[in-house]
Amino acid sequence: MREPTNSPDIQESAEPKSKRDRHPKRLPFSVLIIAPCIFATIPLARWFVYDIDHQLANIVGMVLFLLGSGVFYLGLWFWFADSWRKHLVFFFLPGTLCAMACLFFEFVGFTGETMPVFRARAWLKGTTKSPQRTSSSSGEIASYATRDSSTNPFESTQFLGSDRNGIVSNREFSVRWDSQLPKAVWKIPIGAGWSSFAVSSGLAITLEQIDEQESITALELTTGNVLWRQQSPGRHTQAFGGVGPRSTPTIYRGKVFAQTAMGIVSCVELQTGNLIWQQDLLKLAGIDKETSEKAISWGRSGSPLVVDDQIVVPFGGRSGDSALRSLIAFELETGKERWRSGQNQITYSSPVLMTLCGVRQIVNVNEGVAVGCNPANGKVIWTTEWPSNSNGDACSSQAVQLDERRLLLGKGYSLGSKAIELTYSGTTPENESDPAFWKVEPVWSNTKILKTKFTSSILFDGSLFGLSDGVLECVDPKDGTRIWRGKKYGQGQLIVVNQNLLVTTEDGRIVLIPATREGLGKAIAELPVLEGITWNVPAVAGPYLLVRNAEFAACLISSAEAGHDAKSAIE
Repeated sequence: MREPTNSPDIQESAEPKSKRDRHPKRLPFSVLIIAPCIFATIPLARWFVYDIDHQLANIVGMVLFLLGSGVFYLGLWFWFADSWRKHLVFFFLPGTLCAMACLFFEFVGFTGETMPVFRARAWLKGTTKSPQRTSSSSGEIASYATRDSSTNPFESTQFLGSDRNGIVSNREFSVRWDSQLPKAVWKIPIGAGWSSFAVSSGLAITLEQIDEQESITALELTTGNVLWRQQSPGRHTQAFGGVGPRSTPTIYRGKVFAQTAMGIVSCVELQTGNLIWQQDLLKLAGIDKETSEKAISWGRSGSPLVVDDQIVVPFGGRSGDSALRSLIAFELETGKERWRSGQNQITYSSPVLMTLCGVRQIVNVNEGVAVGCNPANGKVIWTTEWPSNSNGDACSSQAVQLDERRLLLGKGYSLGSKAIELTYSGTTPENESDPAFWKVEPVWSNTKILKTKFTSSILFDGSLFGLSDGVLECVDPKDGTRIWRGKKYGQGQLIVVNQNLLVTTEDGRIVLIPATREGLGKAIAELPVLEGITWNVPAVAGPYLLVRNAEFAACLISSAEAGHDAKSAIE
């Protein structure tokens, strides 16, 4: 029998082999330990960023989750894959799982805070048919539906209601939802877009995407039937913002004024939809679609403003170009251009008519600044800084008048809101258009309140109400302090109806909440209405509530005649 050898050469070659056999998976094991550590940091990282900006917190959380998942998967791969067959399994497994997920679920889009939304496919839910129209014909609804549409008195003629401030006072509309919820009148599929409704003479007007056409669409208020469409070529789409038109039409003197996401401004007859005049903002600015959307990534959203027999809309142009202008005005009757104003890129806000320091003016929020303009010629009379980038941390909120001298500016992306005060020292009408006689001073600024990303704050009964990063808030307009903080409703929309807050949540519910400092945001009632992401502003006309998103439109009735006293519903 051969004796064991003590040869140094043999011992040296055996030692490293022994170490490899003893610790063959040290690296994968270490990787598997790192992954849980990454997952553990997600709540801490989100907590640290959440109060600054909810979207940023979600992005940080998703990046850490994907990083941790990737590290963990690689650790498993190198731990178990000890043959070429297992390597192939690990290589193709992620793609196979993604394909299976796509088979069972469809991607809907992103929420306002960049969270992806999925839903089960129709065949999985046992439904393969396209969404169908639904309607109701109860006695209460029929009593309104029999009224002649052409003489129907119910109106909501523009963005955020007829007064363009998000406040509706309407004795026809009951807010006694604790005893009787609104009833469905009709619900129909609709083309994509984030437009709201304008209502007059029994017609509900909105904008929608129909294939490769942007359409001004008229629905019969009481039935939802399509009465006419006026279409123009164009299709806006953006990965995070979705497809279709964004602005809300304006109805004035029997005419509809509308701006598409592609910058087509049209005037059509209310009753027939016949085109009266049309202007192409991109052609007027001398730019193409690619140039426009490079600067205005999420599509033109400004709703037309009627002032002094002219229609005013945000204009824009090539960023950095000396020819860029912020606003443009057209004659109501002919569409002839009257003036251009400002030198800043446009945002997703809409111009508002205000009287400040006794002077009537158009207040508009542009990229980087907010301004006041003379309605007669568009001349800028005052300017204040308000940071935003229309291809990044964009501003969508309208300016809100607080009193005869102060107004509020708000936006998301961690900026919050600020109040400014105007001082006018002029004594003659000529002085009103001279910036030398205007002074702007800050009153307060708070990055933690009223971070209105897709919506605007509303001043009502001495308090400011808004969805701040999707959370309902009540704020004191005097100093910007928070009075109460309610529930999170997502990046939905908010109006005030008969002294109550009417919220459309991002997931398609409607919620009624007292608009008081004492209410603490406690809901009276809520009702699911739509499926899918809902960013559109609701509209109230008479007893009717109109809501929509990129997939469905619905009409509900909340009638003060249905066993409720209209006066007590308001008072």
